[in-house]
Amino acid sequence: MSGGLASLTWRDGWPDAFPDPPIGDQTISGDAEALAAFSSRGPCDDRRIKPDVVAPGTDIVSAKSSRAPLRRFWGPFPGDGRYAYMGGTSMAAPLVSGCAALVREYYVKTRGHSPSAALLKATLVNSTRWLSADDSTADNPKAPNYNQGFGCVHVPSAIPNSSAPGLVLHFVDSWQTPALQFTQTGERFRWRVSVAAGVPLRFCLTWTDAPARSLQNNLNLVVEDPSQQKHVGNADLPQRLGPFDPENNVEVVRFDTPAAGDYLVQCFAYNLLKPPQDFALVVTGALAGSGLTPEQ
Repeated sequence: MSGGLASLTWRDGWPDAFPDPPIGDQTISGDAEALAAFSSRGPCDDRRIKPDVVAPGTDIVSAKSSRAPLRRFWGPFPGDGRYAYMGGTSMAAPLVSGCAALVREYYVKTRGHSPSAALLKATLVNSTRWLSADDSTADNPKAPNYNQGFGCVHVPSAIPNSSAPGLVLHFVDSWQTPALQFTQTGERFRWRVSVAAGVPLRFCLTWTDAPARSLQNNLNLVVEDPSQQKHVGNADLPQRLGPFDPENNVEVVRFDTPAAGDYLVQCFAYNLLKPPQDFALVVTGALAGSGLTPEQ
């Protein structure tokens, strides 16, 4: 990569902040598997995974006011003074916002559905690709971890598109359906989905939790594969405290090479402090049928 600060190391750019190897020796841009040195990392002090997702944020071509001095940017964009190179979370956040807009457009125009915030989040988290650089996997080599969360947003894996002809998306979004909302601890909803081999299979459950410190309404995700083996959400959560994740309002189950057959998906209310609780569930893969089939 060239332009902006791409050829510099983090030590060159910010010698006081990043004086030591290995981060100080890395180039600011160019490694698509590495995190920016200034990227926020988790966990929160209540043990929640953060960030949920990451996105590119170094040497991004950004709009530039004609009155803005070039010294405020990372470098000029050749041939067009209306743009310049810039970096920071202020670059990564709008990239994710743009991805969310594309996902919302898909649900509204293609699926005829008004999506909740939880559904947009579930779809983006479900899309992520795992970054492999040492600084991306330092505390845990599997998703999620405290450096990249669930990974880097990757829209070609989020929604059906021409680059992924075998990708099918099914979803449940209960924000406007009281009958699909949890009202008491112990409730569950189950669905069956038929899956073909050859395309990665992904499940993501999210919900907009009630405001307060730490998780208020604890939902959990369990997927039973065709061999009747059960897989819990966030199975590779670092420093987990039990068989289920009691701390996060995002849960994922993923199969890179799924066996063909029927999968049973269960979402249940492990503990509700402030009901009712709606939720969003997204499933992508080589799926059959027009949606998730409800089970008793």
